[in-house]
Amino acid sequence: MHVLRQTHRALRPDAALLDIHPLGIDFAVRSGPRGLGFVDTRKFARVLAAMNDGVNTVVDEGLYEETRTIRRHVIERFDAASEALGEASTWEHLRFPLLLRWRLRRAREAPVEFVDTIRYRLFRRR
Repeated sequence: MHVLRQTHRALRPDAALLDIHPLGIDFAVRSGPRGLGFVDTRKFARVLAAMNDGVNTVVDEGLYEETRTIRRHVIERFDAASEALGEASTWEHLRFPLLLRWRLRRAREAPVEFVDTIRYRLFRRR
């Protein structure tokens, strides 16, 4: 929220601001064409809710007006399951369920993909 207020001061009137956030829902894992399961995003959902609350606060204060929202799937690709598991080990607030981890370790098809939904919101400075 503090960043959005500071940004508001720096933008000229009627300037555009793009807010990009993952939604943290239906975060799928695939190996080749086969779905393996979903990442547990329950803890991450609390972080996202706090971020959304901050954005909604500055909108309610009249600093920004939302002009457009779109959602897109974003895919992160890995050549091997070990790479994907290595990346996942660095995450905070996201967890690989044991069954998903087991399936991924046994997956032989490439690429391994993480598929997340991202929300893009365009705001106009008021």
